[in-house]
Amino acid sequence: MICKLAGINEIKKDQWYEFNLEIENAPFSLMLQKKNNQYVAFKNYCPHQGRRMNYSIGKFLTTSEGNIVCPAHGAEFKPDSGLCVNGPCLGSSLEPVHIQLNEESIFAIIK
Repeated sequence: MICKLAGINEIKKDQWYEFNLEIENAPFSLMLQKKNNQYVAFKNYCPHQGRRMNYSIGKFLTTSEGNIVCPAHGAEFKPDSGLCVNGPCLGSSLEPVHIQLNEESIFAIIK
């Protein structure tokens, strides 16, 4: 399934965005970031206990190194790969979501 997320000009670099979709009548949340002119997206759930990575609507915690932090238990994930580098799920990864672009918009490919 292909879902439009946003216009390319709506996404600012180095900022995480939350998108809440409905896929096959079930809620689906993902997080998206543009970094170094590349887009990366993950399912918005920590592999430790399945809690959302945002602490409030559209708000995410990050370290000074740019790692994204789970607000529930402090697990830290690399923003480019989703790999947990610190915390209770060390070595686990956020689940990636494939992104597709055209001249105007950003799309998520949901499997």
